[in-house]
Amino acid sequence: MRSASYSAPEDIAGTLVRILAYLGGLAILATVAASLFQSRAVIAAIDPAPPRPRWIEIERPRPAFEGLIPELGGGATRYAILRRDRDGARKDVLSWGEAAGSGPYAMIEIYRSGSQGERFIDAASEVAARLVDFGVTDDVRTAGTIESKFGAVPLVDFAIAAAGRERRCLGFARAFDQPVLQIAGWYCSAGDEVVNRSSLGCALDRLSIISAGGDDKLGALFAAAELKRTYCGQRSPILAATPDRRERLTANRPAKLRGRIRAQ
Repeated sequence: MRSASYSAPEDIAGTLVRILAYLGGLAILATVAASLFQSRAVIAAIDPAPPRPRWIEIERPRPAFEGLIPELGGGATRYAILRRDRDGARKDVLSWGEAAGSGPYAMIEIYRSGSQGERFIDAASEVAARLVDFGVTDDVRTAGTIESKFGAVPLVDFAIAAAGRERRCLGFARAFDQPVLQIAGWYCSAGDEVVNRSSLGCALDRLSIISAGGDDKLGALFAAAELKRTYCGQRSPILAATPDRRERLTANRPAKLRGRIRAQ
């Protein structure tokens, strides 16, 4: 039987060995975990998971709006509809020309909110948020307002660069409460010349609705706007008078003869 004087130091030494072994095991586990975490981070950086798109573009859009800009060839060259699954919000985007093209470029977006609580901010911020994919060479600045059939529309001035050429643009954003909707976009010249405000005003004047899709408030908004239309550019061969929608619908119908034909 061992004496107490010899057993105590041996027990202490054994305990220390076990503690050191335990701490060593923890250190090894921590090293392995850090290595795995670092490996996953490297893999994620090389092949990141694609983010879920916030907006989904409809493959075969059925236009709900119509816009005419005669100086850019008439009707929109592209019509896109984007939807947001989270709340059912919708964007109808009409565009004329290309940002990198040689001629003028215009875009009109009709944003229908999916929530009554959503509110739009100032025109400069709204337009700037839509320029993230463009090379902006001159910051977005407020540029007063322009009168239209939709009322006073706030304007912003900016410049973008595409295909090595800078072009001057005049942007706009007009929000409504009933329904919660915003009409925004821009009109860009072919170069660095200042955009004629009349051109933008006429583009807004010619924006009309084709189908409200059962939204009575949307239909009422555009019906009220039609009553305020000014038929822009009546004296200009370029900015021809805005045709009445009923006239456009009946333009191709054969004319009816009135009165009687007197026998000879």
